[in-house]
Amino acid sequence: MGRNRKHSVKFKLGLIKGYLDGGSYTDLTRRGKISKSLLKKWVGHYRHQGLESLLPRYGRLYTKEFKQQAVLAYQRQGLSLGECCFQYQIPSPSTLLCWIRQYEQFGIDGFSTARGRPGFMKSKPKINKTYGPLTRLEELENENLRLRAENDLLKKLDALIREKEVAQKKKR
Repeated sequence: MGRNRKHSVKFKLGLIKGYLDGGSYTDLTRRGKISKSLLKKWVGHYRHQGLESLLPRYGRLYTKEFKQQAVLAYQRQGLSLGECCFQYQIPSPSTLLCWIRQYEQFGIDGFSTARGRPGFMKSKPKINKTYGPLTRLEELENENLRLRAENDLLKKLDALIREKEVAQKKKR
């Protein structure tokens, strides 16, 4: 499911064409009830990429190498955030700014490809579910899995209690 877009492609194109035909940013932003910076962004993207830049793009993934290339172009070529975004077809300067911070802090390894909420739990151990009586070996395997899970839970609880105690000692 994509984001809810407020402005249609037709609306954006109308304002862009109005500017390119000699209209002023101030008049067009008043008429369209949008900010001047947004209209400038649309015009810039339209000039560099054409009509394609106005189409919605969902879930675009960037490689570590692409991110590094964009960051280095910004740092070494003296491009502004906006110019670099236009050149590399990055939809928002805030995205590039985030990449710059990550690169300065951690290098290329700072560009994580993971997206979304991280998984905290391991997959559940599989307990044999067979119908009928279990063999002695299957019973022992199931008991072993249950005991391992219980042991992991107790270790985690112990670690959390110790963390809490350390935090309380630091407060004192």
